[in-house]
Amino acid sequence: MTEYSRRHIQAAWSVHVVTASGVFVGFLGLNSVIEGHARAAILWLVAALILDGIDGPFARKLNVRERIPTINGNSLDLIVDYFTCTIVPVAFLDKFMRLPSKSVGPLGLAILVTGALWMARTNQETEDRWFSGFPAEWNMIIPTLFLLRASPWVNLALCALFCVLTMLPFQWAHPVSVREQRGISLAFMTAWLGSMIWLAIAQRTVTAIRIVLIVAPLWTIFQVIQRYYKFGGQLPKPVAN
Repeated sequence: MTEYSRRHIQAAWSVHVVTASGVFVGFLGLNSVIEGHARAAILWLVAALILDGIDGPFARKLNVRERIPTINGNSLDLIVDYFTCTIVPVAFLDKFMRLPSKSVGPLGLAILVTGALWMARTNQETEDRWFSGFPAEWNMIIPTLFLLRASPWVNLALCALFCVLTMLPFQWAHPVSVREQRGISLAFMTAWLGSMIWLAIAQRTVTAIRIVLIVAPLWTIFQVIQRYYKFGGQLPKPVAN
């Protein structure tokens, strides 16, 4: 068994602290929702998304699992993710989203249940780091629809679609972990994050920036289609976490 220095152990603990801090960031987002500050809530959700994107690569690089075997980093990440990626966005949806009459409750329930089921999966990813199913990242979907000012029925239809995709075996690219076309993915992700932040802070609509909110996710959809044709419909099977 490899013995690690105190400095190595401290570095590993710092990664867990970064992951766990997502709970506090998510709480600030939830508090903004409760107080009726939609745009502040979006900024906190973006911050939580950034934390979620950077902790995984650092954890693998620093070999955190072996340096601190008493803490399950994957479980910690899932706990934080369910709060920041599902619970807080559902609260946002209930408070601010335009939806058809009496659809908020059923839709919120569907998001919470499918999100919980996805987080509990033991085969969430393939060996090449693609997610199996939509990974319940509602902190991306719901704020985007809000800033696009989509119609109530469009909001309902798209949210319902992603609930279904959460449970289906199609594969979804992670912009940081997936090595294929990573540079392009990171560029689109950065543009999307920048657009979210600008629209939340500026509080006014600019058509070009709203277009970015649409085009950036389309890149991920293109990757999904590209992967399907690459493997001829026989996608790599997900592996145990």
